[in-house]
Amino acid sequence: MKFRFFTSVVLLICLPLTTWGVTLDDERKAGKEVHLEVLRSFRVDQDPYICLYAGSIARNLERSANLPWPVKLTVVESNTPNAFATMGGYVYVTTALIEMSDREEEVAGVLAHELAHVGRRHVTKRMEKEKPLSMATLAAMLLAVLVPGGGAVSQALVTSTMAAAQTLSLKYSREDEDEADRVGLVTAEGAGYTGHGIADFLKKMRATENEKAIPQYLLTHPYSEDRAAKIESRVNLQKNTVKTDFFPYVVVRLKVLNKQFGPAIEDTWLKKHEKDPKDPVSAYGAALVYSLKGNTDQATAVIQGMDSPYRNLFLGELLVRGQRFKEAIEVLRSGSDPVSLYFFALALEGGGEGPQAAEILRELLPYKETFPAIYQKYGMVVGRLGNEGRGFEYLGRYYMEIGRQDAARMYLEKAIAKYGPNTPEGRQVQALLREEMNPKAKQEPKDKN
Repeated sequence: MKFRFFTSVVLLICLPLTTWGVTLDDERKAGKEVHLEVLRSFRVDQDPYICLYAGSIARNLERSANLPWPVKLTVVESNTPNAFATMGGYVYVTTALIEMSDREEEVAGVLAHELAHVGRRHVTKRMEKEKPLSMATLAAMLLAVLVPGGGAVSQALVTSTMAAAQTLSLKYSREDEDEADRVGLVTAEGAGYTGHGIADFLKKMRATENEKAIPQYLLTHPYSEDRAAKIESRVNLQKNTVKTDFFPYVVVRLKVLNKQFGPAIEDTWLKKHEKDPKDPVSAYGAALVYSLKGNTDQATAVIQGMDSPYRNLFLGELLVRGQRFKEAIEVLRSGSDPVSLYFFALALEGGGEGPQAAEILRELLPYKETFPAIYQKYGMVVGRLGNEGRGFEYLGRYYMEIGRQDAARMYLEKAIAKYGPNTPEGRQVQALLREEMNPKAKQEPKDKN
């Protein structure tokens, strides 16, 4: 892992990017270069609940933001709570930040703040001021804040790289942060979230040891004592106008499924459920524990006794986990949200109804931005149905989305062979290989902004 981190920094130092006077298209391409290195070095979360839910928050915010690009949100598995934006609309949030949040509006507030950085192009503007080695500085920041648990590896990387750049000015300026706070607040409230979310999260970060454990030169967002108070003084929307009651269940999944399962987790959630059997969040945690222990009957019994509008989703998911596909199909049939539809497709496939499963998965393909595993599942299902060309194509698209370029190329070339190079489908995949797999290929010059 150390070698991979070091290689990533070196590669990014060598990127031939001239940041001053860049076009929006150039900036998007530069962001993609950084994104590919992040994907090669870190694990992307692929839990449908977490990715699809985080994606729904981002899309809701995006509709109320003024952005030059579509947002590409990636949920990264990391023990360090952080969120940040790079060039070209690429935004990252760690699982630790989601888990640390008590309410959805906290995550929404943080993401709205990051979208403001995107819309105001703060990263590129900072890089324009620090022209020499600014890509190296940015690379070091990305690697450092995402290394699970931080530690000596990330600190050594950042220290050495920033020493070479002779700068510790990676942090956004206070003017940038104030602008992102103001614009982010407007974005969050426009999406229906109370503006107290970001202020509350800032207070939480300040009060925990997490910030103290990160050296000042790693902090991407300088904190001032009056920052949260200033945000709160600008709040207009005092109550959410969007539903946020699903968020606690997402946090439970992170606390149960995203950890090394053992007696501590089991005892925690079974005792919580025993203490308050009517609490649906504790019930869901206990049901997940029973499911991990292979006790599907006990897990479903807990869910059936739950008073929650999401009971059918949870029950259907547990039945899928227990390979009781026929029962899961009936439970999930009436669901319409992306998470329910995804598990419905899994149930249909497991129950031998592959064509219907493939159709539902196809409808979910637009969610690949935050849930790339949808490409993988769709490719596997259509491949089993005999459409090998499309199966290989979407497996290739999946590996391309998660940064596995060699695997992506292999499957896309298999798709071309199955389709035939002169068919419309084959030519489309060839174009994909040229355009997406060769981001450094020469482009026609474009007018500067």
